[in-house]
Amino acid sequence: MNNSIGRGNAGAFVRNHWLMALIVLQPVLDIIAYWTKSPDGTLAGYVRLIIMLALPVYLLLTLKGRERRSFVFWMLGIAVICALHIINTIRIGPVSLAFDISYTAKVAQMPILAVCFMYSIKNDQTRNQAYWGLFFAAGITAAALGISVITGTANCTYGEGLGVSGWVIDDNRCANSIILVTLAAFSVFCAVKSDKPFVNIAVPAVTAVVLIVNGTMTCYLSVFVIMLGFSVFLLLEKKVRGCRLNRLAVLVLVAVVIASAAAYPLTPKYRIRQNTSAFAELTQNDFDEGLDSLGYDLDSMSNEEKLANPEIHKAYEDYYWKCLWIITPNMFERFDIDEIMLKYNMTTDAATLIDTRTIKNAYASLMWDHCDTMTRLFGFDVSDIWLTGGLDLENDWPALRYYYGYVGFAAYAGFILYFVFLIIRRLIKNFRDSFTADNFILLLTMLLLIGLAQYSGAVLRRPNVSVYLALVLGLIHYQTAVAPGSRITSWRGEWI
Repeated sequence: MNNSIGRGNAGAFVRNHWLMALIVLQPVLDIIAYWTKSPDGTLAGYVRLIIMLALPVYLLLTLKGRERRSFVFWMLGIAVICALHIINTIRIGPVSLAFDISYTAKVAQMPILAVCFMYSIKNDQTRNQAYWGLFFAAGITAAALGISVITGTANCTYGEGLGVSGWVIDDNRCANSIILVTLAAFSVFCAVKSDKPFVNIAVPAVTAVVLIVNGTMTCYLSVFVIMLGFSVFLLLEKKVRGCRLNRLAVLVLVAVVIASAAAYPLTPKYRIRQNTSAFAELTQNDFDEGLDSLGYDLDSMSNEEKLANPEIHKAYEDYYWKCLWIITPNMFERFDIDEIMLKYNMTTDAATLIDTRTIKNAYASLMWDHCDTMTRLFGFDVSDIWLTGGLDLENDWPALRYYYGYVGFAAYAGFILYFVFLIIRRLIKNFRDSFTADNFILLLTMLLLIGLAQYSGAVLRRPNVSVYLALVLGLIHYQTAVAPGSRITSWRGEWI
């Protein structure tokens, strides 16, 4: 009998804390990845794969009736999109089918987990698990970063003295910056709703320091979005809902914004941009001086005229080789030099030519130009650009279009737009009751993640990041379609 009671208590504990544990596990997995990285991958990657497979199976077995049928509909839709891409990859002949399938699974994780969270977060208790899981995950991330710096084991973001990432593997440094932004937003949310002055002051200040020290523009610019966003929200909340204004919180947020703006010349990214600009200016000056000696006015010539002139063509060809070859030698082996120069519209701007994001986009676009109709519908072989070209697009939205075609891109964008529709519908129905901090943090985080998917990348295609977007979308579904107006509570059941 005691064993039955024990099993019952254990079962209740799992039901009441499984989602929180899943979220708390995320920064732990990233730390494990840092200490267990190998050529075959990391333990963290396999754990995330197991979670992505196990959660849908569990829901498939436990959901009943209409819920089960709609859940199956969502899963089948995702599976069909992935299958169409893989079938087309087989048709054109992949460089590595296993790589393409593995990459597709990573991209599919976000919608799969988002749907799972939609069907799992069905009451306030489960919803509160998610919030508290995010708060604890932020605490673990901050503690790990502090310990890594103190012990001298922290990884750099860009190089020695250029940003601090902590216990983050090189491949995850960009993804880590987005995780920091996500957890920072929820930390500031907790701070501005607190009635403790110390929390109002310390959390935004520490959050800004962590983001700025990371060194990426993603983190730096997010300081302004988060702090100004909450400042405006608190002011509007007083007018819309008549809530008491936390003046100290607003003053601290504005002060952090001013201090962050003043600190830009001290940031690692500023130093990197200075060095890059100096190299670009020197390279372009060499090219301009060479052309000036030939006596040609490039501004008055069309691209066709430039290509037809042997002297100008040779000058351009040498210039493009100098700027691009060291980053992507395969581009010159795979594509004609005239193709490459026309893809850049014959630009002579060195800053554009040496920009790695632009180079990757140009390479993918050149591949796209040689694709047939079916491939443009379902995407080209991802392993080709990765393993042959040695590149991967940094911006998520263009990557989805090239990698999964018009169909895959439309399906992914449509999935995101479904949640935008839920938000708009809820605001139209009851704007005043929907204007709460609980809803604002979800909207802010969703917009940040969707925007950073384009600005930075590594949001939709990195499992350790996309899990947070999936969770936010699941919470938006709960707040707009399941229990509109509900609010997060503390451990003691008090409203926050």
